[in-house]
Amino acid sequence: SGLQLWTVSLGYLIFGSWIHAGLLDFFNDQGILVYGRIEHMSSDFVFGSNLGPATVLLTTLLALMKWTFSWGGVLHFKVGLWRVCGYKIAPYFNYPWLSTNLVTLWSRFTFHYREFLGRAFYYPGFFKFFKGHTHLRIFTATMAAACFGNLIWGHMTEAMFYSNIESNVLLLSLKQWPYFVLLGLGITVSEFWLLHKKKTSRRPWTPDKYIGWDVLSAYVTLQYFALIHVFFYTTPEASLSDNFRLFLTGFGF
Repeated sequence: SGLQLWTVSLGYLIFGSWIHAGLLDFFNDQGILVYGRIEHMSSDFVFGSNLGPATVLLTTLLALMKWTFSWGGVLHFKVGLWRVCGYKIAPYFNYPWLSTNLVTLWSRFTFHYREFLGRAFYYPGFFKFFKGHTHLRIFTATMAAACFGNLIWGHMTEAMFYSNIESNVLLLSLKQWPYFVLLGLGITVSEFWLLHKKKTSRRPWTPDKYIGWDVLSAYVTLQYFALIHVFFYTTPEASLSDNFRLFLTGFGF
């Protein structure tokens, strides 16, 4: 199984950038402006470029794909190494493109990091606060993990580790707060929907007449997760208002 993950890892690392570049060329040849990086799109938007929803949606979605290829390649190699050494370690990514809601995506995407946030932030919040109110418990625990813990522990500390402990790095990390809030809210809404969803025996991706809904749900899930990255990979010149206007452009506003 470790050798299999190494094969996947090499495939991601070798073909990931090539696939991304090929898709960029394809869409641009069709007359749809698509940027190679979200930061470049953000910069052009701030300085007056008129961007359409297709540009925003495709740029963010392809950026997420490229990141998943590159980061997934590295992490699959690490997990593969552990398995070659005899340790049964779960993969870091578990087919995230099959996620039909944000809860499933959160469980399939960066698995070990999510496990840490769950144990350090989600479960303590869930079992300590609002014990008589299910929805408040879910909301508090999810925001503690996906928003607060994700920002403070997962990204701010990493940014300051790589870029030195300086006030401008701290402020830049705090400027990305809408990404973490929208991620937490999106997961919370998905949890509420699953909580009240009518139980059925059908499993997602069953080849039946509902398979089209699975495809649509997977696209909407991944596109939302990709779109909120306009608050994360933003140009320094962009204000909070600029980022929200670019975000709403993806919805056609």
